[in-house]
Amino acid sequence: MKFVDCKELKVAGLEALEKQTSEKEITLKVIQVKGDKASDIYVRNKAKASLKAGIHLDHILLDEDVQMEEILYLIESFNNDDAVNGIMVQLPLPKHLNESSIINAINPDKDVDGLTNINLGKIVANEEGLRPCTAQGVMEVLDNVIGLDNLVGKKVTIIGRTKLVGLPLFHMLLNLNATPVICHTKTENLSDYTQTADILITAAGASKPFIGSDMIKDGAIVIDVSTVKDDDGKFHGDVIYGEVKDKASYVSPVPGGIGQLTVLELLRNTYKAYLFQHAIKNDKGKQFVLKN
Repeated sequence: MKFVDCKELKVAGLEALEKQTSEKEITLKVIQVKGDKASDIYVRNKAKASLKAGIHLDHILLDEDVQMEEILYLIESFNNDDAVNGIMVQLPLPKHLNESSIINAINPDKDVDGLTNINLGKIVANEEGLRPCTAQGVMEVLDNVIGLDNLVGKKVTIIGRTKLVGLPLFHMLLNLNATPVICHTKTENLSDYTQTADILITAAGASKPFIGSDMIKDGAIVIDVSTVKDDDGKFHGDVIYGEVKDKASYVSPVPGGIGQLTVLELLRNTYKAYLFQHAIKNDKGKQFVLKN
């Protein structure tokens, strides 16, 4: 089985990013609403990584009972502030807040989570834009395992249809001439789709691992995006790793896999947003963008 160390990819990516951000003032605003303990950990991880990447992260922590108007006002002020290059809202939000309205209030050129309808639409149209971080992390792993040029014609089964992972991945893979299929909770005979896939990407978030060796083909690339904490405080994904690793050509681990790269992609998006906003040109006169 091929081995790709996502932690090493993250470290190398942050080091490369720090060189690119040197002598540039780049600011990321992270808006968080109190009440979700996991979000506290995720924001701390983003803050640590941003220091290594040479990007200033400004954390705005709001009370649980904050109203829509206050968040929308904050976003609008950041949209209009030229010193702010990236804006993200830490999810999930309390139920009294309209997540879609809040996300889509962000200027798409500063939407470093890549979740606005406009940026998702750019993926469908195969136009340059800011991609969802977890989906882009999956593409980073695929690039290192097989090479993006080698995705042409490959059968890809994706389990999960969220805007964070499944939907953007479907179109990103299609744009590279792969042949993706999306499965979900209503899909019948799931193994019919997983057993024939050259690449299996799962983001089901199952309560316990359920993808065993009988559900994949020999030599398949298996990428497990899910990270679920069990009652004992241990993390697991959708894949029965010990069972699948001997049959697959690659299996991403949980923990220590795609989650490592999500933060890296957020910071890459922030740098990319900076370049968009400052219209930095390369020597061919085209807008320079960070490698996706």
